[in-house]
Order: sequence, then C-alpha cells, then structure tokens
Amino acid sequence: MSQATWIPGGLFDNIDKFANSLGYQNAAIALELAMVPWKSPEERDAFIMGITGDDVQGGTEKNYAIKQLGR
Repeated sequence: MSQATWIPGGLFDNIDKFANSLGYQNAAIALELAMVPWKSPEERDAFIMGITGDDVQGGTEKNYAIKQLGR
C-alpha cells in the first residue's frame, strides 16, 4: 500500500499555508496560489508575508500524520 508523507512545498503544504494565512473565506484564491509552481517554500512564504504583512500560518512537518494506509 502507499504511505502518506509531508513534503515541504508540496501541494498539501501549499494549501495549508495559503488557507491558514489568507483565511478560509479566501479558499478559492488560496487553492489557486497553492498550485503555483513555487521555486521553494521560502519563496512561497516570502510571497505570503508580502501580501498579508504577517507571518505565515499553518502546520509544520510535526503536525502532519504519517501513517501506513491499508494496515
């Protein structure tokens, strides 16, 4: 079976950071921005801080459950 893992700068990480930083009322734009091919998580975070004027919100690698599926 497959394993769910957290990937820095991956789609789910991007969705988490944009949704939490922009607020869930802005979910549509958060999803669009999450699909941008950012060069790095640092570039993405700098963009978020530039448009919000605040620190990036969302989880870290320690917040994501890594589990074996199908067992």
